[in-house]
Amino acid sequence: MTYVLSRAALEDMHAHARSTYPEECCGMLVEREGRPEVVRVTNVQNALHAEDPDVFPRTAATAYTMGPEAAPVLIAADRGELVLRAFYHSHPDHDAYFSAEDRAQAFGGGDEPYYPDARQVVISVRAGVVRATRMFAWDAAVRDFVEVQLGPG
Repeated sequence: MTYVLSRAALEDMHAHARSTYPEECCGMLVEREGRPEVVRVTNVQNALHAEDPDVFPRTAATAYTMGPEAAPVLIAADRGELVLRAFYHSHPDHDAYFSAEDRAQAFGGGDEPYYPDARQVVISVRAGVVRATRMFAWDAAVRDFVEVQLGPG
């Protein structure tokens, strides 16, 4: 399976990942009126960690929680006003892989992802430089996320 991601969208996600380094960035790729759009979202993980480090032991260096600006986008997707194509986040100083924590985020405590049709994009950033980008999609047959090849856009 190959997914075509526009060069502009990919560059925007990469710029976001570089701008938040050494912390994780997060956001969404949506389609509005047939056009792809990257929606950057604030990572509020540090605030959550500062408020309750027992419940949120990880900082934004190794985790993300999307800020409140994600809610209107998700509501619009639920209403059919836009199409949610993917969630993305970065892995500062780590490889681009779909971790157990990433899977837990996608599942939100359930036994299936909240948005099973949305892809998951993980961007590796080392020393402020994007090193790799990988995409994963939910495969209901194997009940797991599998890597999807990114095609030129």
